[in-house]
Amino acid sequence: MGSAIACDDGRVRKGGSYTALACLLWSSGPRAARFALLSIDGLEASSVVSAMVQQLLSLARAEALLLDSLTIAGFNVISPATVERLTGLPTVVIYTYEPSSERLRAAMEKHLSDWELRLRVLKEVDRAQRVATKKGDLYIYSWGLPLERAKALVEGLQIHARVPEPLRLAHMLASDMSYLLREGGLS
Repeated sequence: MGSAIACDDGRVRKGGSYTALACLLWSSGPRAARFALLSIDGLEASSVVSAMVQQLLSLARAEALLLDSLTIAGFNVISPATVERLTGLPTVVIYTYEPSSERLRAAMEKHLSDWELRLRVLKEVDRAQRVATKKGDLYIYSWGLPLERAKALVEGLQIHARVPEPLRLAHMLASDMSYLLREGGLS
């Protein structure tokens, strides 16, 4: 089993302003977590994720940052190049479906005036490669880590599902936090 930091958002409520973000440090199991609020369709995801990753790296080493998309909190875009520059950590993005920048463009174009700016980063999703893992096929995009090493890391972290356990838990934590935010009237 490898070590990683996994970040994911919670549920994005239509018409909401914010959602929860959870980043989980995993080293032979969950070690620590950090939480933040992200604005839906904002532009701060790369800096917020990088700050949370740096906090977790102060506690223990990690081999990579795991994400389930380059978009978080709606169309708040995470730039792997920015995250690596700010943290020194490579990024591995795991998709359970074949990603498409064209589908992203079509959706963003309807709702965002600055969709072209975001698409510059999101074109990277077209480089995701289909990879057979012990739990089933995934599409993996890796920035700063060779694909074979990224695959080995993902497989080492697969416990219950195709999605690596740290990423699955980060999603559950963020989803629970976003539910609490909605109940408290904050999202």
